Amino acid sequence: MLNVRNNKISVILASFVMLAALLFLFAASAEAAEDKRIEVYTDKQPVEFAIDPLLEDGTTLVQLRPLFESLGIELSWNGETQTVSGKKEGLTFSLTIDSETAEVNGQPVELTKPASIVDGNTLVPLRFVGEATGAVVGWNSGQRTISVYSEEFIQVSGLSKAAAQGQADKGVPAAAQGTLRGFFAKWEMDLPGMSYCSTLCWDYYYFINDTQVATDFPDGGLDALDCSKDECLTYEVKGDQLVLSNGKSYSLKVNSETELEIDGDKYIQYLPSRRLKLEGEYVSASYSSSPTGSGLASSVTYRFNKDGTFTDNKFVGHTTDGSDSGDNSGVSTTVTSEKGASGTYAIVHYTLLLKYKDGTSKQLLFFLPEQPSVKMLRIGGRDYLIEEDDGSNGSGSPAEEQQPYEDILTTEKIARKQLLFAWQPNRSQQLENISITLEGYQWAKLTIDPAHAQSFKGYGDNGIIALTTKYRIENKSAQTIHVNSLKTTLAMSGASIQDTNGLAPKVKDELKPGESVEKISVILLPTDFFENNKDFELAFGPLNNLEGKDMFQDDWLEFNIWKDL
Repeated sequence: MLNVRNNKISVILASFVMLAALLFLFAASAEAAEDKRIEVYTDKQPVEFAIDPLLEDGTTLVQLRPLFESLGIELSWNGETQTVSGKKEGLTFSLTIDSETAEVNGQPVELTKPASIVDGNTLVPLRFVGEATGAVVGWNSGQRTISVYSEEFIQVSGLSKAAAQGQADKGVPAAAQGTLRGFFAKWEMDLPGMSYCSTLCWDYYYFINDTQVATDFPDGGLDALDCSKDECLTYEVKGDQLVLSNGKSYSLKVNSETELEIDGDKYIQYLPSRRLKLEGEYVSASYSSSPTGSGLASSVTYRFNKDGTFTDNKFVGHTTDGSDSGDNSGVSTTVTSEKGASGTYAIVHYTLLLKYKDGTSKQLLFFLPEQPSVKMLRIGGRDYLIEEDDGSNGSGSPAEEQQPYEDILTTEKIARKQLLFAWQPNRSQQLENISITLEGYQWAKLTIDPAHAQSFKGYGDNGIIALTTKYRIENKSAQTIHVNSLKTTLAMSGASIQDTNGLAPKVKDELKPGESVEKISVILLPTDFFENNKDFELAFGPLNNLEGKDMFQDDWLEFNIWKDL
């Protein structure tokens, strides 16, 4: 009997111990959840704060400036009255520190908590964000995430306010392991105008919802895509294959978070340009030819201003080239022409939202092909280049207006250069914490000095073309690297050519962590190679550390380059 009683006591004690342990784990879990920082997303993009959002007595307080600026609102501060004011189209508001009311479009609004200053930063109740801006604000307690959908984003997404609220309340879906996320694209030139691509032909992959991908978008662009109504495919990643629901599959290689290789082609991830304000005139001109000797010429010009206003001009016309199959007139016939349409614009996520003065509106796909540079824009199905005050293009300029880069060919008077094409892409890529920025490149036809002619045999009878590139290497790694171990290779159809090391100016060899250096490379190729190819790729690698190991681990950084516009 005593043993039975002792056993019962042991069981009861064990139960109490297990219950206490469970209660302890539950309390620790709840405490850890409460300690997790609150994250904020505007139009599905994260917002960075100097002070994390706070939860006080059931009210969430957020830092005003980063959040309101992410919504496209201009802010001003009056230190004497301790008042912050904001404005954008159709909206004005003001609130004073420690006041229990604010003013929105001239009307008083009660605050659940007064605005306050913490470490020099203004904090306001989260509820005020929606009241002041018309945005939808959602709170997901499980994730501890705040999702804010602006009025513009709701419009371009085609959502009702109720549907937007439902999405915002769900928080931010986490990407499942082994899935792809984001907008990836690649381009190639359409120099003869036969592909009707308006100069550049683009291919897109937009991976969404962990299981779906779209390669075509509705007229409203990327943000207007709704896979319940629009054409989306389901996909799976099986080993090194991307398998689509239309029965097609392609080889897949994930080179980095921002680069995919699909069916042998490299696709770059393009990030959204939220609330970007532009300044300048952007022009897109294209020509599409036909076998009959005629063609279709068009141009579109947008003038964007920092104050959120714009104007646009459009021209479309038939042209003839004077060939036997044309009418030999050599003139253009205007089909349509529009001048001076104007209004206000907003860039939201991947969408350019245009609101015209006549009450109409338009939304178009938008991203920066040379992000973060704003010298080139992708709007709808066209590419736009900024016009400088002198009429030249902001990313490139006429070759005859440039001086050749100073390489050994020019400084030692080995050859004279006739510049054929010059471009300044200023585009950066990074691998293993080594950043390379392609600042510019020049194509030039060489006339070799007779005294050096014997050193340039074997390039054929039509002469030599020099590709001279200027690029910057930035060492963001923790290792010192050998700059002069880096090779530059030009790839084209059926051939690849490496740079001629002896023709580049010398730079210091050891680049320590945190340092950068500008470098030039020179690649020589037969004129026939230059004339018979239109697609070129410039590759950088390998790059060795002091131990002789390749920092890029047998991978290369690659840039598409042009020989003409």
